[in-house]
Amino acid sequence: MLLKSFKQLFKKPKIKSSAWDASGSGRRVMYWQPERSGINSLLAHSIETLRSRSRDMVRKNPYAANIIDTIVANCVGTGIKPQSKAKDPEFRKKVQELWLKWTDEADSCGASDFYGLQSLVCRSMIEGGECFVRLRNRKPEDGFSVPLQLQVLESEHLDNKSNQTLANGNVIRSGIEFNRLGQKEAYYLFREHPGEGSFGESVRVPASDVLHIYKPLRPGQIRGEPWLSNVLLKLY
Repeated sequence: MLLKSFKQLFKKPKIKSSAWDASGSGRRVMYWQPERSGINSLLAHSIETLRSRSRDMVRKNPYAANIIDTIVANCVGTGIKPQSKAKDPEFRKKVQELWLKWTDEADSCGASDFYGLQSLVCRSMIEGGECFVRLRNRKPEDGFSVPLQLQVLESEHLDNKSNQTLANGNVIRSGIEFNRLGQKEAYYLFREHPGEGSFGESVRVPASDVLHIYKPLRPGQIRGEPWLSNVLLKLY
């Protein structure tokens, strides 16, 4: 036994065919055929299925629902509460009063306040991979303390099937219009949620009026991936 161990020390090491085990072609990885497409191509073909399965899992699986609840609570907490740094105390007081009035009027649907919207946006981003907030300017006669409201839209509102090159050279990819510099120019959004029956054609909304909230995982990624994508099969 001792002699065998001693000979093992001087045994010529086996030369690997690859510098990395994962780049080899042995039995363990012979059926591993990864996708080589870019992240945007992958999401364009998979986002609708991933999103619907993610939402279905959160509705039906208490563990998935608890994961979402925990992340939202940790991310949002008590919410964004800005404080004026103006030196004039009377001005600071008026700004704070105006802010508090606006937080109650912020939701264009009137179902929540600004702090409730923060949780809703975070939840929608995690569950669906992304969320859109459309800035809705209001007229003075509408009677709001600040002529601005926020409309929260789920990922399904973006027209994923809209892909074309426009006459001005701009390109529409997965419902987002880009100029020649690669900057976002507009979003093509459905007025109604596609899952609510008749939703008609999408409309062009300037990018300056839309907040696109998602977590990019790779350079150049233009759409968000549902956060539960990697564990959906384990939860199923």
